[in-house]
Amino acid sequence: MASKKKEVQLQTVINNQNLWNEMLLNKGLTVIDVYQAWCGPSSHQMGTVCDIEDSVENASRQLAFFFPEFSKTKKAGQKVEKTLALIRPDLLKKRRDSVMRRIREDGFTIAMEKEIILTEDQARSFYREHENEDFFPALLEHMTSGPTLALALVRENAVQRWRDLLGPKVVENAKVEKPESLRAQFALENVAINQLHGSSSPNQAEKELNFFFPRQHTIAVIKPEALPIHKEKILQKVHDSGFIISQMKETHLTREMAAQFYKAHEGKEFFNHLVDYMSTGPSMIMILSKNNAVEDWRKLMGPTDPEEAKRTSPDSLRAQLATSILKNAVHGSSNKKHAQESIAFLFGDIDLDGQSQKQGVVS
Repeated sequence: MASKKKEVQLQTVINNQNLWNEMLLNKGLTVIDVYQAWCGPSSHQMGTVCDIEDSVENASRQLAFFFPEFSKTKKAGQKVEKTLALIRPDLLKKRRDSVMRRIREDGFTIAMEKEIILTEDQARSFYREHENEDFFPALLEHMTSGPTLALALVRENAVQRWRDLLGPKVVENAKVEKPESLRAQFALENVAINQLHGSSSPNQAEKELNFFFPRQHTIAVIKPEALPIHKEKILQKVHDSGFIISQMKETHLTREMAAQFYKAHEGKEFFNHLVDYMSTGPSMIMILSKNNAVEDWRKLMGPTDPEEAKRTSPDSLRAQLATSILKNAVHGSSNKKHAQESIAFLFGDIDLDGQSQKQGVVS
C-alpha cells in the first residue's frame, strides 16, 4: 500500500519582495496564510492574505504597490511593474468613470490614487523637462486649472502597456494612427492638450510616483504597559489608518538604551522616570510607512496628556488607552529628522526601499 504523502508546514518571516520570491522557489510549497508581522493581526488562522484589511480589495491594493510581484503570475519575459497615470483636469471632470473602467478592463491594479490641485510651482517642477517647449505655458495653465487624478498602476510590463494604451501624445496623431487609443477616444473638443499622462520608463515611473506618493517612514513604539493588553487593538488601528508596517520587533530596552533613545529629554524633570519606565518590560518597536507617516502617526496617537487627548482627540490611541502622561501607551517621532535618527538607532543601517539591513542596537 502506498504511503501517505507527508505534509510539512513551514513558517517563515517575509518582509521584502526578494525573500518572498525565494520562498516561492521551494518545490511543492503551498502558502496558506501570512503572519501578522507583515500584514497585521489576523483574526483567522486560515484566512486570506492580509485579512486584517477591511476588504480583500484594500489588502490587494497595498500589496500591489509595495510588493508588486506578490500576487502576480508572471508570463515569460514579462515583469510586474508600477507606473504613474494622470487624468488631467478637463477629462477628470467630464469622463472620470469611463477612464477608470477602461484602466481596470485592461488588467491594471489601481494600487493608489490621489486627487490633487497642483500649484504652479508643483506643475513647473513635475514638467520641468518641457519648460523650453512652446506648449509649456498652456500646459501649466491647464494643470493648475482644477483637480488632477494621480494613479499608481500595477501589472506586467505596466510602463509600456500603459503607454501603448495611451497612444501618441499629439491628439490629432492619435486619432489618425491609433483611433482605439485612450488619447483618441477621450479627446475633448477645443482642448489641444492630451488629457492623459504616462511615465516614459521604469526609472521615470519611480521618480514620478514618488512625486505624487512620497513614501515616508516613522518610528512607532507600543510601550511596556500597553503591549500585553492593547497590542492587537493598536495594530488594528495602525492598519485601518493605512500604514504599512515595514519593520517590527519586540524588545526589552535596557536603561542605557532607553536613556539614549530619549536623549532629547535629558535634564527634564521627568527624564529619569521615563527611562526607568521604558526599561521595565518589553516594548513593540515598529517602522511605519505611508504618505505623511510622521504627522499621521502623531494624529493617531493624540496629545501626550491622556486627559487633553480625551477632550481634543477622543478617537486617538492615547485618549482610549493611556492611563497617565508617563504611561500613555505609544510613542512616535516628532518630525522627519527625529524619525530618521530613531530608525538608525533602533534598526541600524537599513534601506527601507530595498529592505536590506545591517544589525542595529536592538536585536
